Amino acid sequence: MAVHLSNSNSDLSLPVREGGGETLLCLSNASIAFGDRYLFRNLNLTVEKGQLIGLAGESGCGKTSLLRAVLGFVPLTEGSIEVCGIPLTSHHVDAIRRLTAYMPQELQPPATTGRDLIDLTLTLSENRTIKKDVNIEPLLAPLGLEPTLLQLSATKLSGGQRQRLLLAAALALPKPLLLLDEPTSALDEDSAQRVALTLLRTCHEQGRAALVVSHASVLLSCCDKVFHL
Repeated sequence: MAVHLSNSNSDLSLPVREGGGETLLCLSNASIAFGDRYLFRNLNLTVEKGQLIGLAGESGCGKTSLLRAVLGFVPLTEGSIEVCGIPLTSHHVDAIRRLTAYMPQELQPPATTGRDLIDLTLTLSENRTIKKDVNIEPLLAPLGLEPTLLQLSATKLSGGQRQRLLLAAALALPKPLLLLDEPTSALDEDSAQRVALTLLRTCHEQGRAALVVSHASVLLSCCDKVFHL
């Protein structure tokens, strides 16, 4: 049976996850410290194919640092990381980035239009192994966006519109693992529900997986699991 999100304007049905079992991300006894201060210690976390996993916790506890550690930008103090069975090392970091799509919490690039914002997102160092010719438009409607936003001046885009365009860019990348940092922080409840549904369909129906940092209860309540740092 599908799960239903309460919404006064629409009936959003969430798909049931099929399959799974293949581990796409594994953190073993992972710790991150800056100087003598540990953000977190001895974290064991796995994300399997088809799963939407939430990552929650107070500000400053290391959620964003964890995502960037998976990409090789923040070193672990202790422990290990594997992506699709590949250990994160200096020799394998490019291979791991080819398997991951990253959406940062904040991005203010020098974009002039919505399309420029998409293109600049795809050329971030975190997403650098992807060409810019991905098809973004099929992802706009599920996120409540109009194609005309791609031609609209970036200065006229709301924070929520910019955020959903960034998410659409990450979802358009043909990569099995999504790392998303606060994808609904600028959204109202209706838009956040649309994002939750889109993420669940992406993971459950396409056999991908997402690790999502969020404080939003509407998104965390839809995750298959939630880890608290």
